Amino acid sequence: MSWPLRIAALLAAPAALVADALPAPAGAAGAAITMSDTFMFEPGTVTIRAGETIEWRNLSHFKHTVTADPKLGSDVLPAGATPFGSGELQPGATFRQTLTVPGKYRFFCTPHEGIGMTGTITVLP
Repeated sequence: MSWPLRIAALLAAPAALVADALPAPAGAAGAAITMSDTFMFEPGTVTIRAGETIEWRNLSHFKHTVTADPKLGSDVLPAGATPFGSGELQPGATFRQTLTVPGKYRFFCTPHEGIGMTGTITVLP
């Protein structure tokens, strides 16, 4: 490797390390999850950073919800996280949620939780 390339690599390394240590800008794209006719969230498990946004897309022919509220089902939220819910999503509709509290979130489709329509999000600091 030539000296100019080595110097450029050394100068770039600290910036990359600092960028990895910073939280994501609020509302930054984190992941997309689809809801399918097979009554599943796809993918069922995602990992994002605090401050990133998840978008759920109902690509199904059925109505679905995205629900993360301990009062409404068997979900899990990190301490200090606010419950959230999409309400009923018609086919083709989307729902976005920005997650700022690190930890594990379990969400579900209210009418289809009993047949396994659940998912998990891990939010890293």
